[in-house]
Amino acid sequence: MQPKYEEKTFESYFNTELDRRASIYFPFGQVQEGGIGADASGFSRNRWLWWRLGYPYFLRMPFEGVDLREAANEMEVHIGREINNIPNVKANLFFQYKRPELITSKLGSEWPHWNQKYFRYDIYQEQQKLLLHLASKFGAKALILYASPALENVNDLVKAKQRKCLIENTNFRPATELTGHHRNTYIKAGTYSIACSDPESMEQFDLLDQLEALKGNKNVNGKENVIEAANSVRNIAMRDSVFGTAYRRELNTYAETGLNEFPLLYSIISMSVFRELSGIQWVLAIDNK
Repeated sequence: MQPKYEEKTFESYFNTELDRRASIYFPFGQVQEGGIGADASGFSRNRWLWWRLGYPYFLRMPFEGVDLREAANEMEVHIGREINNIPNVKANLFFQYKRPELITSKLGSEWPHWNQKYFRYDIYQEQQKLLLHLASKFGAKALILYASPALENVNDLVKAKQRKCLIENTNFRPATELTGHHRNTYIKAGTYSIACSDPESMEQFDLLDQLEALKGNKNVNGKENVIEAANSVRNIAMRDSVFGTAYRRELNTYAETGLNEFPLLYSIISMSVFRELSGIQWVLAIDNK
């Protein structure tokens, strides 16, 4: 059965806790306000529309609006200022969030491996292929992880959030360790998991320890890292057999307006569209010293 909470709720709580407990920067504003700073924008001379939005648009008060390129230029400057304020980047992290099934019946395919109720999630091969492509591209400069909660219901989820221990109640698995498997199973966070088709035990993985270990990595300029990482992901996403066409179509709507001439803004847009279509969250491990 499915745990009684939404994947998006877990994702939101997890991101908030990760932001508070680790040296992490979210470039897209899911946790840290700033960046683009707006969810939508538009231009219209329709007086009724502006009146409904609360703007006193009268016949004697023309509203000319702001040229898109002028607004884009201001956003480019603002994003650059935001990124320049963060410490040097140590690594990129990509999270694929998974809401698991809770298997309580002995009829469950993987029951003999645990002999008790357990959690499991499917590994979709199209998704796995994309994660492995990212891992191959970034190498040691990135952690590519599945993150799945070991919580049965929304009450457990909220308690973990309030106690700031959601990370300790999450099962993590590097995507590269799940190659060739179609499911991953576990009984609780903080212990190994067993991946199937052919069962394979996975040793313990501690996210906070991994982030601490990244402090030994070479520093990378934040602005350069964002642009370089976005370029790499964009090239991979455009060639993806599953959503590459949709990704290109979405980006073309921005490129046609000239927004691709603003490197930082276009990088943020590219990664935002990538997240919307793939569900993969990108964050940066940083040095806060």
